[in-house]
Amino acid sequence: MAELGASDIIDAVRGTVKRYGSPPPIDGVELLEAARFVDDRGSFLEIYRREATHDGTERLARFFAGVDVAQMNWAVVDSTETVKGLHYHLRQTDLWFCPPEGKMKVVLWDLRKASPSADVVRTYVLGGGRGTWLRIPPGVAHGYRPLVAPCPLLYIVTRPFDLDDPDEHRVPWDHPRVRDLWAVQNG
Repeated sequence: MAELGASDIIDAVRGTVKRYGSPPPIDGVELLEAARFVDDRGSFLEIYRREATHDGTERLARFFAGVDVAQMNWAVVDSTETVKGLHYHLRQTDLWFCPPEGKMKVVLWDLRKASPSADVVRTYVLGGGRGTWLRIPPGVAHGYRPLVAPCPLLYIVTRPFDLDDPDEHRVPWDHPRVRDLWAVQNG
């Protein structure tokens, strides 16, 4: 049987070639899946460690190395039809933790002109049975859409929120560069 070419497919349904693999990383963004220990009694998830004290604790301690915890927050969104964000900070790093029971789609956009990953956009799905940390450096716009309801998020910031000097800069959630990324992908 002869191979077909793109021109051999009906014009009305001719699609694009599906791409596989990951888009380029965003400089300074880190993702860390926390080790979850499950047995017949339940589960245990270590989500913070100041220092490594035995084998297997190095990754978590390294993730938090140099992080000056200024404030810790807990948020719960009750609707999967909500987009939280998009915003960025100039002086603050965010560390987001989505617990295993939650599930969210995160959109990141590197707005830093001098970054090796300037203008790169990435999406991640956090939670969904895994406890996942995400480090978001200053200058990277971020937001999320819950994929389950309720959807919890624990997050740490490296600067306390100051009502008189908020380091919170808005980007429209439906900006043309990211508006199509919030949808759940079909197909």
